[in-house]
Amino acid sequence: MIEVMLALAIFAFITTIMWASFAQTASSKKVIQSEQERTHSVRVALMRMAREIEMAYLSDNENTAITNRRTFMVGSSRVDVDELMFSSFAHQRLRASAAEGDTSIISYFGARDPDDKRIVNLMRRETRRLQAEDPRTLAAEAYILCPDVKRVRFAFYDHKKKEWVNEWSTLDASGMPFLPTHIRIMLTVIDERGQEVSYSTDARIQVTEKVSYRNVAR
Repeated sequence: MIEVMLALAIFAFITTIMWASFAQTASSKKVIQSEQERTHSVRVALMRMAREIEMAYLSDNENTAITNRRTFMVGSSRVDVDELMFSSFAHQRLRASAAEGDTSIISYFGARDPDDKRIVNLMRRETRRLQAEDPRTLAAEAYILCPDVKRVRFAFYDHKKKEWVNEWSTLDASGMPFLPTHIRIMLTVIDERGQEVSYSTDARIQVTEKVSYRNVAR
């Protein structure tokens, strides 16, 4: 009887150790998967922004006397998430019969999560086409590009002054009549351990000077 009780005690001890080991492994796997998913969402957001920013452009066929222009770039510093609005060739037409073009106005900005006001989401908004109107009033689709961000920073490289600046505008009277050659994007999130982790990338704009459209005689 004593031998049976001793064997059961040893078996229970070994089972407890194995269960604790399996539980720790499962917990570690869950944390690693969550970190990988988080890192993946951040990298996808950065790649999406870089690709669209690289296709930004300005048109030389603009009426500079009006307030709302069709093509522009405005980058503004904010406390947590900087804002960036620009015209781009990156629009993808998903419906052949839709009244859309290959160009659009794309915006990145921060917004509080409707379910948890403590969370700030990085939002993306894109109009369906270019119009000489306030882009905030145009029909557009907005969605979360990256959830729960801590900070988003944009830095613009002025190749004429050879310096980085935190804001950029082609609309002001004293604004830049050209686009920056590079835009640095830094996105900061909180990881599973409560630590701030920053990711960054650099978008190189292909066309910095204004694009001029002229009729070609045949």
